Amino acid sequence: MASELEELRDLVRQLQADNERLLREQAAVQSAEGPSNARGRSGISIEEWVDEVQASIRARYLGPLDQAYFMLDHLEGEAKDEIKYRPRAEREDPQEILSILRELYGCSKSYVALQESFFSRKQLDGESLQEYSHALLALMDRIQNCAPNMVPDADVLVRDQFVEHVNDSVLCRELKRLVRSTPTLSMLQVCTEAIRWEQEGRPRDNSRGRSYSVPSMCALQLSRQSPGL
Repeated sequence: MASELEELRDLVRQLQADNERLLREQAAVQSAEGPSNARGRSGISIEEWVDEVQASIRARYLGPLDQAYFMLDHLEGEAKDEIKYRPRAEREDPQEILSILRELYGCSKSYVALQESFFSRKQLDGESLQEYSHALLALMDRIQNCAPNMVPDADVLVRDQFVEHVNDSVLCRELKRLVRSTPTLSMLQVCTEAIRWEQEGRPRDNSRGRSYSVPSMCALQLSRQSPGL
């Protein structure tokens, strides 16, 4: 009789353990449904995704490498590509993955969306060169605030965007020639020459070695930038 009672107790303990395991698995599956929607610009927010994926990882008792693979499996679109093409040391480190995703998509407007806004920004009809330069600088400020370590060559990007998309086709051609002949020109110098060209009718040849004088508002806007921009 005593042995039968002990067997019954063992069976109850086994059923309880099986029930707890089943509940954990159900919780894992349920929490894993959220991360599958993490695409970058669409789907749930990055913080919601992080909360859900971490809950799922805890329920599954995954090691660090398996955590990284699990995160990658539950990313889609831009977000997945951002991680998939990173160096192996980064894409196999779960904390590094979370850090990258937070940096890229943690802003109210994602880093990728801000990039698209910047690279699609052209000089508008009726917009002065000064106003256009200010608009590009403001967009770059937002990109750098969102992802401080993602744009090491910000000044070159702003300069090239300015040169490529000024409305005046003749000025555009001349600025491109100027940058090709002197690739080290900064945004400040190119903006200066563009405004001088607008005022005088042509950009001055940089090879003559004449100094740059910076027109009013453009100088104030550009000189406030950090050394990186």
